[in-house]
Amino acid sequence: MKSATSGTEQKAAKHFLTPYHQENVGLRDTLSPIFITKPLPSEKEFSIVSLVATQERYDRLLRSLSAKGFNNENSEFLAIDNRNGNSFDGYSALRGVLPGLSGRYVLFTHDDIELISDGIDELRRLLAKLEVLDPKWMLAGNAGGVFIGSGDTHFLHLDDPHGSFRLPTSDPVRVWGLDENFLIMPRHRMPLPSLDFSGFHLFATDMCLQARAAGGTSYVIPFLLRHHGKGLVDGTYPKAQERLERKYSQLSVKGRIQTPAAALAFGWRAKLNAFLSRQGQRLYRIKAKFGRLFARLGGHSGPN
Repeated sequence: MKSATSGTEQKAAKHFLTPYHQENVGLRDTLSPIFITKPLPSEKEFSIVSLVATQERYDRLLRSLSAKGFNNENSEFLAIDNRNGNSFDGYSALRGVLPGLSGRYVLFTHDDIELISDGIDELRRLLAKLEVLDPKWMLAGNAGGVFIGSGDTHFLHLDDPHGSFRLPTSDPVRVWGLDENFLIMPRHRMPLPSLDFSGFHLFATDMCLQARAAGGTSYVIPFLLRHHGKGLVDGTYPKAQERLERKYSQLSVKGRIQTPAAALAFGWRAKLNAFLSRQGQRLYRIKAKFGRLFARLGGHSGPN
């Protein structure tokens, strides 16, 4: 039964509509816009994106993820397919895939990592701890470095061909550069790598610097896994390092940042200090070499 006031209410509502609203009442039904008052919900807990060069290594990674609690209910799994040639590099893969993911947290991995100890429950615990410690964190990993001159410069928590490394604390450690083998980002505030860079080197440190510019932070967390790769620096690394240093020096980043692979120098003072440090190390090696030579010669001098 129609109420006695319904007609009056409808007339009043129509009276208060602006000309734009009067013309577009039906348009909202045609286009079905969604009015947003809070961040869109995540469909999954984790989006696990892996840079895949060989199927064998990726199968090993998937087996370890499954054994440690990751499944189709809590995670989506995406493989950047470079098995038959590089369809993507590190920068283009992240820029092309990250915006379309649906997980609350994004895990970006190499295909040569393997979960050997910690699993989904430990990762949940660490991320909850990190959210309380620093709500502005944007990037986390298992290997990184800080500004040179601020004490310890390397912080690693993994097993790899070079040895077994552990953080000196059970808490996350804030860093300025990260390694690319394992990265974690909250999807609602994740950084993207630079548009003007390409390749497979230093995109994690580039993202750390992007996060810093956005007011965010980066951390190494004590989540234990094995990285089977040796992390060797090839001939393209020096050029990648030079362009990163040049770009961020122009953006007023100053000082020397230690990454797992190299020390980066930003600004002319840092570059001068890096040059002098290298010369000092070279001189030390020369003196040590010739010192040992002279010691051997001196040991054989004298009468027989």
